[in-house]
Amino acid sequence: MAEVVRNLPLGAAVFDRDMRYLAHNSRWVTEVHGVAENRNLVGRVHYEVFPEISEEWRQIHQRCLAGATERNDQDTFQRADGGREQVRWVAAPWREDGGTIGGIVIYAENITHQVETQMRLREGEGLLRDLFEQSSLGLNLCTMDGLWLKSNPAFLDIIGYSRREADGGLTYWQLTPRKFDGEEQRQLESLRANKRYGPYEKEFIRKDGRLVPVRLNGFIVERDGVPCIWSLIEDLTQQRALEAQVEEERRNSVHASKLAMVGEMAAGIAHELNNPLTIIGGHAYALRESLAEGNTEEAAEALLAIEEATARAGKIVHGLRKFSRHGGGDSREALDPGRLVADAILFMAARIRDVGVAVERENQGTRRIWGHPIELSQVVVNLLSNACDAVAHAEDRWVHVSSSDEPEGFVTITVSDSGPGIPKEIADRVFSPFFTTKVAGEGTGLGLSISRSIVEHHGGTLTYEAEAPTTRFVLKLPAARA
Repeated sequence: MAEVVRNLPLGAAVFDRDMRYLAHNSRWVTEVHGVAENRNLVGRVHYEVFPEISEEWRQIHQRCLAGATERNDQDTFQRADGGREQVRWVAAPWREDGGTIGGIVIYAENITHQVETQMRLREGEGLLRDLFEQSSLGLNLCTMDGLWLKSNPAFLDIIGYSRREADGGLTYWQLTPRKFDGEEQRQLESLRANKRYGPYEKEFIRKDGRLVPVRLNGFIVERDGVPCIWSLIEDLTQQRALEAQVEEERRNSVHASKLAMVGEMAAGIAHELNNPLTIIGGHAYALRESLAEGNTEEAAEALLAIEEATARAGKIVHGLRKFSRHGGGDSREALDPGRLVADAILFMAARIRDVGVAVERENQGTRRIWGHPIELSQVVVNLLSNACDAVAHAEDRWVHVSSSDEPEGFVTITVSDSGPGIPKEIADRVFSPFFTTKVAGEGTGLGLSISRSIVEHHGGTLTYEAEAPTTRFVLKLPAARA
């Protein structure tokens, strides 16, 4: 019997009727009673070895000696060192050959670790329930076929359905517009291959019929042995509204900058218009005289001159209106960089003539730029305007504008001038809002800042090459697809 008891996988002890140890194993001493080292207790009285045994346990012993069998699947046991353990135990009488009760046997297992683990699991489950119910992100569990099984309040708010309507009744596909079919298939392939999908953006159809933009991530989990999909859904409605507001403010600032630039060049534009108007006035007088004299040949020449001057004035006005227009939407198109530069030079013609600048233009590429014509025209005009200001007091006044094709599908427009350049200590600040190197009253300090914003909005870059031998700004933009 002693050998059997020693090899049991749980604490065990056998007592006679006086509660003297007949046999026990090491687990009984170290795990059940918490004694650091195993001791041989055979022949000793249990209550003398462990005097802290409670009256409740003493009564259990007596009931078992009277023939009862008692058990407890989770009992708090006070150890000699003051510690408390959670124990599962069974106490029963053992009988001699004649059937007389010879004593009791107690089997005990220390389940403290299991109990603490279960408590932590319950706490974790409670925390997960709270997170599920209170999360600001939508959470949804569905089958691989898209049948929704469980949804949290945030997700129900996104789609506008009640929990009763959604869980177990709706499917993912019922609320997904058909235009996303192709992307949905790609995400499903990713899910099957990688056990997760996303992040990607789409729209859900709300109960009221409105489309709501969302961003989704998800992964596969098993529920009762069946694979399901947990999805995290973020409502992008407020983000889209904020993005639209930021874009509107950006466009307004771009437009205000254009109008400010037009205001700065108003005198030059007026002078540029005055020339054809003077021609028209003079030839109108000559036309009247020729008609009075019956000289049709001179009248025809006067009419031709008036027509040419009118066309020139119309071209100036058209360019001014085009440049000053408030660009609405994002109507991009394929643009010839050479034409973009030529139009900017034409718009700046009066300023260029007044400053006495020699402008050289060179087009070395064949690609077109993909962009918004009005906004990119503003960028080139701003760079030309800055170049004219920079060379205004130089002896040799020139501006060189070139365009070329670049690797990886880009086109560059480079504007160089013979000005004194920008001091290195402030070169990294030239794109900061309200920073200007001009004297007070001659600049807003927004031109380069807004120009860089426009270029970055197009997926390009606008940089100042501080190490170049001349003042040089490089505009790099994505090329239009062939």
